[in-house]
Amino acid sequence: MPDNLNSIALNQYSARFTTTVLNEAYRSQDVITGAGLLKLTPVRQVNLGILNRLFEEWKSNAEAFRSPYFDFSNEEVKSALEEFMNIASQHIAVKRSDLEPLLSDSVKDALKLLLTPAIYFEDKIRANSDAEFTHEKAEQLVKYTHIHRGIAEAMLGRLTDSGSNSVYQTQAVSWLYEFKDNADLVDNADEHLLQFSEIFPINLAEFKIQEAGKVQQGGARHESFFDSALSQLEPMNAPRPSAPRAEPASAVIGEIVAKANSGERESLNNRFKVEIPQPSDDKAYGTVPMRVETIAGSIPLGQRFMFVNQLFDRNSEHFDKAVYELDRVKSFEEAENLIWHRYASKYAWDVNGEAVTALLAIVKRKFA
Repeated sequence: MPDNLNSIALNQYSARFTTTVLNEAYRSQDVITGAGLLKLTPVRQVNLGILNRLFEEWKSNAEAFRSPYFDFSNEEVKSALEEFMNIASQHIAVKRSDLEPLLSDSVKDALKLLLTPAIYFEDKIRANSDAEFTHEKAEQLVKYTHIHRGIAEAMLGRLTDSGSNSVYQTQAVSWLYEFKDNADLVDNADEHLLQFSEIFPINLAEFKIQEAGKVQQGGARHESFFDSALSQLEPMNAPRPSAPRAEPASAVIGEIVAKANSGERESLNNRFKVEIPQPSDDKAYGTVPMRVETIAGSIPLGQRFMFVNQLFDRNSEHFDKAVYELDRVKSFEEAENLIWHRYASKYAWDVNGEAVTALLAIVKRKFA
């Protein structure tokens, strides 16, 4: 596993994964309920990440509800507030625009946990500025950890055995580095990578960095939803199919892609894939002058067909609007920012694909 991850590749993969999931999830509904979040993706850690973020927001909202003009220490008030918050948590309804950042961050967190567990757990330990790793924090870490759960459980066990309710963060980090290379506590990454690839193919090489800092080129009293949600997921000790350890992750992922291409298994990504025409299909492809006055006026018919079908879901109006917006920006950096943060995310582009490369080449020539 790499010591650190390529943040650009991590952000790009998260955007593609998130867009693919949400396009499917909101195809026939406007909101997703708590029960829907439990099975939103095949990656359990991603779903747990979303729940964890919602739980933190839920607690924050409860604290914000307090007022200095009322006695919130009164037992009747405390009981009523707890009951209200628990009932509210049973009626989760999340719109796409609100779920998108939660899902995206949960995907990135899950990949960090899978590929760089030591960095992930140390970040969690040092997340608060109070310099203490408490029993409550350790329990919360176990509760919302599925991948490499053994490390989280070992941390909690060591804290319990110490007889103290808390230790300094530096002590907790030293325990972490005792556990991080224990093969009995670390999961086989291949089976989790397969789950990610059910949504969008993953290439481990893109996430590696050459050196640190150098990029290669989730009546009756009511129970809280957050208390009951985890029990609705498959049991932690349920048998899970194990991937052969003899095969490296790259080979396993290659097999998945090959099956998808042969029609054995259809992923969401492959279902909507459009084949990109080869450069030889259009003589004008690649012959755009070094400097162009407008992007709209420099795209030949064959290339326009490729962009509309491959990049804009066969919608020529969306394509025309995007080109109009790109023609109005003042610099290539501004255009590139528009491409990555609006279009690539919205349409789940293969950012390394030929169509995206061709579009970028034309855009860049406008600002040459």
